[in-house]
Amino acid sequence: MALLQPFNALVLWLSLLMVTSSVNTDKPEEKIYSYPVSQCSAPAVNGLPGRDGRDGPKGERGEPGEGLRALQGFPGKAGPPGIKGALGPQGEKGKKGERGIVVTDDLQRQVTALETKVQVLEAELNRYRKALILENMKSIGKKKIVSTGKDHTFDNGKPLCAKAGSALASPRNEAENTALEDLIRPSKQAYMGISDEQTEGRFMYRNGGAVTYRNWNAGEPKNLKNEDCAVVQDSGKWNDVNCSNSRALIICEFLS
Repeated sequence: MALLQPFNALVLWLSLLMVTSSVNTDKPEEKIYSYPVSQCSAPAVNGLPGRDGRDGPKGERGEPGEGLRALQGFPGKAGPPGIKGALGPQGEKGKKGERGIVVTDDLQRQVTALETKVQVLEAELNRYRKALILENMKSIGKKKIVSTGKDHTFDNGKPLCAKAGSALASPRNEAENTALEDLIRPSKQAYMGISDEQTEGRFMYRNGGAVTYRNWNAGEPKNLKNEDCAVVQDSGKWNDVNCSNSRALIICEFLS
């Protein structure tokens, strides 16, 4: 109890001091707050933050910076098309051109006929060119009979004529047969485009036509040992031989 009395007295004294200070209004305001209250009272609690002050005057513009220039961006979308411009002045008139060729029906027919003749001449030239590869040649009517100068079997000899655009010679009369006879020497015989492979005992041309001219040896053809091919001998007479085993001169014929 003795300890509380001094404390109470101290509190009473402070209260009187604060009342006296509030009553004395003659003193300047700055002196009222000059007392070191914090020395004789409890620590104060921080209040709420005050409002921001007003903005100051705008400063002067600074010098431009020295930074690097940025890269150019991608081009934007194309804008709408502009308005069509006015029509320009008409240019000078050009020089008169040359007169063209008027194609009439008659002229067209003449051109077509010439083209046909050229094609025929080219085909004939090609036949002659192929014939020059061969050695000997005889002209009989519209035929040209050419010898390869080589002996072959029937099957190996046919392609030689086919490559030259021709076929194995097939005499249709005595004159053609004599021409073949002249081309045989010094060989002994030459194959003809005649056989009975399709129908036994009935010799026909390779194109399927019936043989109209014949010059067989006596007793021929006898079809001995499967003799299906025909040859013309150096005497001009015909004989049948085996197509695979016999060798004879290959003679080709061209139609003019």
